[in-house]
Amino acid sequence: MHSPARRRFLSTIAVAAAAGVLPLRPAGAASGSVPVSRAHFPQSVASGDPRPDRVLLWTRLAAPAAQLRLQVAEDTGFARLRVDRMLQPPRDSDGCLKVRVENLQPGTAYHYRFLLDDGHGGQVSSPIGRTRTAPAADTDVPVELAFVSCQDYGGRWYNTLLPLLERELDLVLHLGDFIYETTGDPQFQDQAGERAIAFDDIDGAIALERGGRRYYAARSLANYRQLHRTFRSDPVLQALLERTPLVAIWDDHEFSDDCWQDVGTYHDGAADERDRERRRNAEQAYFEYLPVDLELADATRAGQAAQLPVQRERLFPNVQLWRRLRFGKALDLLLTDYRSQRPDHAIPEDAFPGALAYDQPQLQALLPRLGLEPAAVLPTLIPYVDLAAPMLQAQRRAAQHAIAQAYLAAGQSPAQAERRATQATGSAIALPVLAQFLQAWNAAAPASAQVAVPDAAGLARGLPWLALGKTTLFGDIGARYVAVKEGFDLFAALRALDGVPSPYAPAQRQWLEHALLDSDARFKVVASSVSFTSLVLDLSRPELQAPEPMRRRFYLNLDQWDGFPAERRRLIGQVFDRAGGVIVLSGDIHAGFATQHSAATVEFTTPAVSSETLGSILARSGEGEGAQQQATARVAAALDALVIDGNPSLRYAQTRRHGVGLLRLDGEHAQARFLELPDSVCRQRHYDAPEAIGSQLGEKRFAFARGDMRLREA
Repeated sequence: MHSPARRRFLSTIAVAAAAGVLPLRPAGAASGSVPVSRAHFPQSVASGDPRPDRVLLWTRLAAPAAQLRLQVAEDTGFARLRVDRMLQPPRDSDGCLKVRVENLQPGTAYHYRFLLDDGHGGQVSSPIGRTRTAPAADTDVPVELAFVSCQDYGGRWYNTLLPLLERELDLVLHLGDFIYETTGDPQFQDQAGERAIAFDDIDGAIALERGGRRYYAARSLANYRQLHRTFRSDPVLQALLERTPLVAIWDDHEFSDDCWQDVGTYHDGAADERDRERRRNAEQAYFEYLPVDLELADATRAGQAAQLPVQRERLFPNVQLWRRLRFGKALDLLLTDYRSQRPDHAIPEDAFPGALAYDQPQLQALLPRLGLEPAAVLPTLIPYVDLAAPMLQAQRRAAQHAIAQAYLAAGQSPAQAERRATQATGSAIALPVLAQFLQAWNAAAPASAQVAVPDAAGLARGLPWLALGKTTLFGDIGARYVAVKEGFDLFAALRALDGVPSPYAPAQRQWLEHALLDSDARFKVVASSVSFTSLVLDLSRPELQAPEPMRRRFYLNLDQWDGFPAERRRLIGQVFDRAGGVIVLSGDIHAGFATQHSAATVEFTTPAVSSETLGSILARSGEGEGAQQQATARVAAALDALVIDGNPSLRYAQTRRHGVGLLRLDGEHAQARFLELPDSVCRQRHYDAPEAIGSQLGEKRFAFARGDMRLREA
């Protein structure tokens, strides 16, 4: 049972701005008369979710305070005050305060600060923030935004954000992975040094291990709060949010890597990772620390101010992150939520490779509905045997023993191993998988106990998980990553016959369709935390010298929209293209892409702010002397070209550089830009000498228009 403090964890305070300039009070004199104290406001200030008549303001206090004063002014000297209010900070929000300021003018810049008694008879000020309301829907003015994602902190610096401090932006759109939930993951995070993080509440964290090295993932509310506090301590991130409104959605790392709903994936199906309390802890910290303006409670208004206490029960699975912001005639911004309600990944991480997704009778019944003849898909299918057959009982017993041993070696308990082995051998099993386990049995058994591998001749053929690339008992390869294209395409088409799966629940799906088709804005931006762009690698190319089992086409990442191909086709063809002028902005993949999905729909996938690049991730997995590792290294070296060759819709791809995106909408015309830096630059701090990165900053530009959405390099 939650305590009252946990049930009502944060209050957004609504304050109405005065219609005219307020009389000047002593503390509203020139800003220089009130010293700025970052010690009292260690995470500085931020604003978010601007509307034409309101904006959300945010700060955090280092220590509890009975009262706090908010001032909002039209000028930098705070002589033309529109708001001058005493506020009572909430007690159980880790010092965070969110204030919705209403009754503002559209398309207008405002300056704001929070004032606090310093305990010595004087006052100190927060850093002074600047925000801007959205232009009215009938106003025809240019709009420029930055779009960013994936800002890991451990051992990395946010140098890619430095160029944004030189621009006058209407908003910064954060597409997810604002924090990373792990600390010291030896694959990609430092465990020591200035940018390392160690949880204070270590008992509340999840202990994990990789390569014999222990690291931790957040679970408790204290863990997630500490991550947000730490990430928000970065001075460049603070400077950006002090001067530009933030509009944010989440992806997975705000909760757990590759999550779906309240389920993590650290153990790849070997253990149940559903954890509602953990998900709610992650969401609570997210809404405490980010200036996201959601109606998470019913307001009780008294005069010009209202307390909006957010109830914990309104978080997962009830939270509605998806929302809509309008910026003049130019832009309708649709913010989506890919994670909270999506189903499990299409290929289960614990799928037994030999189990059949579809057997021969099922295929014979379903293939005609797809307009396919069995002969057309025969190369994708694999022979199988039914171990329930009486003449195969010796093989069944041997395989069951060998499979149970494999599950024990994978860390399962004896009872779990026996249960899984019994299930795996209870009916049909793909012949190559059966052969593998029978060979393991025969290698250890005396000659009298050895059993023969059934002959493949005349066997029925089906679609086992093996045909999709699943080769291990537990793992993300062949499940979330590196799945065989031909096998998955067939599987996805068959699955769609029972209804098109979507990462969006019906309410969000209907909202998105209605909002796009109803919009009269020139351009509609769909903010997606993950990319719609298909990533296909053809490893049969001779120059890659891949081992024989790898010489085929693979989907690189089924955690993103490649895992929902039918829904992606439907959205682009039946919704985005009908709406016209749709621009998808996405992140997550740590690479930069420009994609011409159709004549009416384009996408820009931003590189990571600081997180390890896709090319580096693949190169790391290719380290070693084996043939497979050497082939992976060759794939990593040729990754940009492979990605472009695998998707004719791609107009640009780079997988080795960090960066940010910029989008400018001006009348009928639009321009998108990537600002990119080499991977090595983000390993060093350049905050005090930003000119040092100037010679390494690359730029890629694309131009298009409302009446002609074809991407042209500019």
